[in-house]
Amino acid sequence: MMKETPLLLLATILLCFFPSSCRQNRADDIPATENAPSSPDSMIYGLTCDGTTDSVLVFLPFSTGADPVTYNIETARAAGNVIGNPSIGDWVGIILNPEDTTEATMVVNLDQLKGTWTYPVRPVWKDKAKLSPRALRRKLAELPDSLKEAYMVPREYGFTLKRSSVASPVGYVISKSSLYDDSPVEYPEVKRYTNWGCRNGQLILTSVKDTADNSVTASPGTKSVLTTYDTLDFVFLSDDSLILRRQDGRQLHMHRRLSAELANLKAQQAADIIQTGNKKKK
Repeated sequence: MMKETPLLLLATILLCFFPSSCRQNRADDIPATENAPSSPDSMIYGLTCDGTTDSVLVFLPFSTGADPVTYNIETARAAGNVIGNPSIGDWVGIILNPEDTTEATMVVNLDQLKGTWTYPVRPVWKDKAKLSPRALRRKLAELPDSLKEAYMVPREYGFTLKRSSVASPVGYVISKSSLYDDSPVEYPEVKRYTNWGCRNGQLILTSVKDTADNSVTASPGTKSVLTTYDTLDFVFLSDDSLILRRQDGRQLHMHRRLSAELANLKAQQAADIIQTGNKKKK
């Protein structure tokens, strides 16, 4: 069998950036709906108290001034439904077993969930719908090796979850000149997340977009602003890793970053590489 040339291998990789041919982490792949969640929230919210172990959760609910309640969480932990590592004083949400109110079937550590979470996103070829693999290989052959490497630089996308249900996006870059338009690849649109919450054991992310000018700087309440809601299932949460399941069954693997500023800086640096390469090409 004939070995693949480096150019053919590069073309194959770029083809895999196409959503129709390979599955990947894509911000606009997260299924969204324009309808806000309407079902009653079955979760109870409160604080983790002293005495909590791997098998029991000592829980002080916010809704009452009662004493802490101890719930069995052995079954929930065995099923992977203890999301995070509840520590004393942590804000958590729980779902109770309707047939046994001494048992919590799900626990989500909401304090541990707060912070900046990102995942790598690679670009797609702008003319992917018009190009055959052969045509793509020909276009790649015309590019200097330095540009080929630059175009494959991933960016960090994601969100920051803050207090009071406030969310903000990660992944924005500033287009410094029209040279960005000369790039043969483009990155998926960054969603402008504004709010987050946990309902019925799921993460709900709210995003807005101004449909009048395709702006991501619109304010909620503006007539032309479209509000959408991403609903994701929790799979795993630790101090540095978060795994969410989309509604289509695919998983989103995220990593904690020190700050959104650092993540955005790396995204900007990746964009600047392409800008510099386009300037040299001119």
